[in-house]
Amino acid sequence: MIWLGLILLVAGAVPALTVDGDLGGVDITLAGAAVMAVGAVLLIAGILRLRRRRRGGPAGSAAQAYYRTSTGKIVAMVVAVVYIVSPVDLIPDFFLPFGIVDDASALTWLLFALGQEYTRRSRTERRIP
Repeated sequence: MIWLGLILLVAGAVPALTVDGDLGGVDITLAGAAVMAVGAVLLIAGILRLRRRRRGGPAGSAAQAYYRTSTGKIVAMVVAVVYIVSPVDLIPDFFLPFGIVDDASALTWLLFALGQEYTRRSRTERRIP
């Protein structure tokens, strides 16, 4: 769900931020913004699922190994998604290229953090007997 949300977020950002006009009676900017919103919702839902426990072994097993993402990191990831999607930025987008660089740096950090969590979870799952 996280990766689909990231793909939709980026795929929606391209027409929303770069294309102006209509295609078959549909405003391309509005359609891109809608795709970005759906991607952001999926991404936030996937990030919030990182907090759930993954249980190993049969039900009631005493030895259960799991990895839980910290609450602070989840909050930071959700804030990064909201910052990327929101039109309110520290540096407005019309100050090119600096306005785009702050969003790109937030997206880069988010991708790094998600990759880090994926790696940690996969290592924990390999250790479960």
